[in-house]
Amino acid sequence: MSDGPDGTAAMEAVAANTAAMEATVLEAVSSVCDPEYPDITIAELGILESVTVPDGDSAIRIELVPTMLGCPALDVIASDVTAAARSACMGSDVSVEVVFVADPVWTPDRISPDAVEFMAREYSVAVRRARSHAPCPICGNAALEHRSDFGPTPCRSVEWCPSCRNPIEVVGRVDVPVAMEAAPASTVAIGAMPARAVLA
Repeated sequence: MSDGPDGTAAMEAVAANTAAMEATVLEAVSSVCDPEYPDITIAELGILESVTVPDGDSAIRIELVPTMLGCPALDVIASDVTAAARSACMGSDVSVEVVFVADPVWTPDRISPDAVEFMAREYSVAVRRARSHAPCPICGNAALEHRSDFGPTPCRSVEWCPSCRNPIEVVGRVDVPVAMEAAPASTVAIGAMPARAVLA
């Protein structure tokens, strides 16, 4: 690109277009809901990390932080995110790359306060944040009793509330922090869609 007023103006225009596309895609992708919690977005769960459109490149890179590398919903999330990004850029010749990153590591602390409250109210699921106890979402009792590390999903454990006498699912385990071990880069199949979703 040439120097001078015309070159500077062109560079500024490219930067402005890039920023506008990033903002548009970010807004669209932020509204994608989690398959497990259909009323909560991946942004509220802390899964959405970043949206980047490199200067001079039509490829959109979307980084996601999976709750667990073995989460069976990764392909669904990647497909929904890809569809949302493409819909937001309708009419533009763009490619979308969805990448599941191992750094940063997802923890329950990434869940927004509103989502924590919604999960307790609508799903009776408690969220254990770092160095804190998860209160019972039904009666508020803070003295839950651990029952099993193995809940309905890899990131949930099962506890018992002696106050209201209900089994409680808890995101975040007592003995082991919700974390991931780095895995070799690999492709996550997302059906027939040409966009790639990889673990990085």
